[in-house]
Amino acid sequence: MSKVDEVKEFIGYLKVLLVLLLATSISLIGWSINNYQTAENILVVSAVILVILLSIFIFLINKKIIKDIKSLRDL
Repeated sequence: MSKVDEVKEFIGYLKVLLVLLLATSISLIGWSINNYQTAENILVVSAVILVILLSIFIFLINKKIIKDIKSLRDL
């Protein structure tokens, strides 16, 4: 497998991971909005903290994808 194909496969893997994190984050936001009055405070706070962490991971993965796409020009 050439280096270009390897980078493309890694980008594909990161895109799948990115979509899963986005779906999880959106689901947690929706759950928090629907249940903030009836759920226990610890659950809502945990959901908000998890959304913040997921957002950080989403940002970092997006940065890595962009970096790898730019590195494809050099290969």
